[in-house]
Amino acid sequence: MGNKFFIYQILGVGVIWAGMAFFFKEMDEMSKIIFYVVTSWLLFLIVVFVKKLYRDQQAKKNGKQNQTNDEGQ
Repeated sequence: MGNKFFIYQILGVGVIWAGMAFFFKEMDEMSKIIFYVVTSWLLFLIVVFVKKLYRDQQAKKNGKQNQTNDEGQ
């Protein structure tokens, strides 16, 4: 999955979360449970996105090192 997928997911869920946060005081118990589930999902998506960015950066860095090592041999 590309980075665009995670960006669109984070933006979509973020908009929904912001709308729910605006009405937090008016929520009943069930609505608050849904809000906490959406919050957990948003945080999960952010963590997975950052992890993917980090791994892509490391793979790119290792790829450049391998190319340099191959040219030196």
